[in-house]
Amino acid sequence: MPDVFDCLAEYVHRRCGEVLVCPHVGDVRECQAKQHYGYEKFRSRAVSARAARKPSQMWESMVSMGRISDMRNDDKWRMIVMDCLVPFLRARSRSISRDFYRDVEDVRSDMFEAALNAWEETARGVPYREVPTLMFKAANNAAYRGANIHKHESPADGMDIFAVLDEASVESATRASSVIRNIDPRDPAVAEQIRGERTGALWQRCGLIEVVNRYHEDLRAGRRQGIRSALVTELMLARTWVSGRNYYYHTSELYPKFVALPAAAEALGIAKSAAYRMVSAGSFPCLTTRIKGGIHVPTEALMYSLSIPDVVVHLDDVENGAIHAGGN
Repeated sequence: MPDVFDCLAEYVHRRCGEVLVCPHVGDVRECQAKQHYGYEKFRSRAVSARAARKPSQMWESMVSMGRISDMRNDDKWRMIVMDCLVPFLRARSRSISRDFYRDVEDVRSDMFEAALNAWEETARGVPYREVPTLMFKAANNAAYRGANIHKHESPADGMDIFAVLDEASVESATRASSVIRNIDPRDPAVAEQIRGERTGALWQRCGLIEVVNRYHEDLRAGRRQGIRSALVTELMLARTWVSGRNYYYHTSELYPKFVALPAAAEALGIAKSAAYRMVSAGSFPCLTTRIKGGIHVPTEALMYSLSIPDVVVHLDDVENGAIHAGGN
């Protein structure tokens, strides 16, 4: 029976498919980097980098993409980070299972749940390079806690032992599948509509509605910039019955893809000279990338650091909100 790590691998491979993986901006067609790999080779390189115990820009980029994806309620990159940690967790889980006589599937379920909890707990104030280590430590500690509890349990007789083992295997299989696949929509239909109308009202008050309307005209004409339309899926929408799903978009689509480091530093309240020093030390609070010799910050990463949500809106809702705010 597949355990939680097997389900995770299946899920990630299904999400990544056969396309090249880009940990810098999420899509190779929008990335300035020259080298990209399919998921298997990408994962192998990530695992090797971590096994070498050296600072890795690849892991920092993966975590950064995971945080950006979280803003869209998309777990793809979070699960990629988790899947790249699995080779290290597998070896430890076998050792714990053997030493404490505990079902390895249960050990791995505990690890998986604890690692994802650590991901959530490190969302603020923790450097990206430290997140994978904290996830691994949390998984390891949870596995040992569960194993110690299991070790001190003593069923009354032999029949109870078989009953406990049977229940454990059922619970493990349920946990292994439900943690990944059980996705509940967070936004009801009314909240989705209000979100779009408030966004339109804000842009109207900021004097940006003409720019927004031009973008809406492009959407209605089928001229969509970049590849972001592929990222708006039914899982992100509460009103899946609304016609014209291609008229949904992320608010970040209206901004430049990248921001120069000085501008990003100013938005974050960091002096320009300090920003360059932080980039060199790997402590700048956003993912950075080099474009034509200059250091830039992906706009989505900057939005995340500033707690600006990259929400999905429908153009009709945005226009209705703008009309209301404009008094028309």
